[in-house]
Order: sequence, then C-alpha cells, then structure tokens
Amino acid sequence: MKKDEIMKVISTNCLDDKQRLAAEKLIREVQDFDETHRTPYLSNSLNFDEKMPAFFLGYEDERLVALLTVYADSPAKAEVAIMVHPDFRRKGYARQLFHVLRETLQDYHLEFVVMSERAFLSKNPDLLPNLGMKLDDDFEYWLTRNRQFYPVDNQKELSVTPAQKEHLEAIAEFQSQAFGESYEVAFHYAKAALADKTGRLYIVMKDQKVLASCTVDFSTEYNYFYGLAVAESYRGQGIGTYFMKVLVNALVAENEKSFQIAVESENLAAKRLYEKLGFEEQIQVVYVK
Repeated sequence: MKKDEIMKVISTNCLDDKQRLAAEKLIREVQDFDETHRTPYLSNSLNFDEKMPAFFLGYEDERLVALLTVYADSPAKAEVAIMVHPDFRRKGYARQLFHVLRETLQDYHLEFVVMSERAFLSKNPDLLPNLGMKLDDDFEYWLTRNRQFYPVDNQKELSVTPAQKEHLEAIAEFQSQAFGESYEVAFHYAKAALADKTGRLYIVMKDQKVLASCTVDFSTEYNYFYGLAVAESYRGQGIGTYFMKVLVNALVAENEKSFQIAVESENLAAKRLYEKLGFEEQIQVVYVK
C-alpha cells in the first residue's frame, strides 16, 4: 500500500464533541511546531449550505493526524485550511485531503482558496507544487493587541450592546454595502453570527438606530474581531474607533484573552487605524489558488 493511501478520511458537515476535541488538539500541536497563529473555524454555522461537508478528518490507526476545513459563506468561493501533524508529513496527506475535498464537493462548483501563513510556506516551499497551486497577490494582515485598557470618554448618545433579532435587517443593510455582497448573504451572515454559541454580535445604536456592528469569536485563544462595519452615512465620525475601544475594554474585564483582527492587504487605511489603536502585525495570511 502506498504511503499516501494509509490515511482514512472521514467527511462531515458538523464536528461532534469527540471530533472537535481531537481537531483542537491537532491544531495546537501544529501551531506549536510551525509557530503559526491562524486557527481555522470549526463551525459550519456561517456556511451558505450547512448540509455541505465542511470538515475532512484524516486518521491513521484511529489517531487524527490531518484536518481540512471549509469556510464558504457564499456559493462562489470556499476558504480551505489544511493541517497535518508534524510527525505525519511528507506522506501525501495534504494532497489526499484536497483530492477527497474536490471529489466530495464537485457538484457545488466552488472555487477553492487555501489559506496559509506566509512564514509557513517559506519553510515548506514544496507544498504548493505538490498541491498544483500558486500564491495569489492578495493577502491578509493579522494583527494582535494585548489586554491593556483604552482611556475612552463615554459618549452617552451611543450605546454599545449585543445585537438582537430585530436588529438583523439593519445590520445586513449596511454590511452588504460595506463588504460588497448581496443583502441575502449579509443577512445570513448576521443571523448565523447572532446564533453562534462561540461568538457574540455587537452593535452601536443611537436614537434606536443601528449605526455599526462587529462580531467577536471566542472559540480560539484570542478575542477575534470580524465583520466590523459602520453605516455609510455615519462613517468618518469616529464611531468605529469608539466601538473598538468600548468592546476591548468590556472584554478585558470579561475574560483573559488578547485580541486579534484580520485586514485585507489593500485596505491599508484600516490597518493604520488598528495600529493607532495599539494592534501590531502578527502574521500574513496568504491565498493559494
């Protein structure tokens, strides 16, 4: 039997508790060995089709040695993360997982984009040729910040609070404009974020109107911010900065985690804003197609 045929692959749309614990353990072992920091999303709640297989688990002698995750919040593109335990590399396991992925999801006609860290690819230059893929020009800056409080003047007219169901339509309206996606996709995203037990969707309100929103994911070792957006007519007024400061201060008091956020490479204005808020570049996450 060939080395790259030893691994048994199981696919599922949702991890059970045992699979999740094994996946989290594998991720920690891989990150410790590779000195990487991006943790793949272990929930399918934001995928456009929750019945679609989103996790491909590779086992050798009942031990989880490889993992592929699929994040697809729209039916056009899927972000893929692949992790292989350091003791089980150079066996073709990453290539095998990717092959099973393509075979399993061929009817979805998705464009697959592998997310990886630039530093990891530099240390493993043979990975992309083995997968038959190339590095894309675009990438993401991932920034982190420590748990230091912000000095912030309370703006009584602005209320920062967890979102409720009645806020979803307003959130979807300005998020669709901010991120250039359809209202339906934005609404699905907001609805899933509201229901996600591992995160919390926050909003800024003024006079009963929703001005901004941001989701915090608590499932990793960080408070990970994503989907930060301010309604177009309220931009340039410091609302986003105030929002971030209030959120950070509240979470410093609530848990022991530091903070993490991702910014697309072309959005240098946002990167500079977060750097002014004390965030520092941690890694660069690249797209491989």
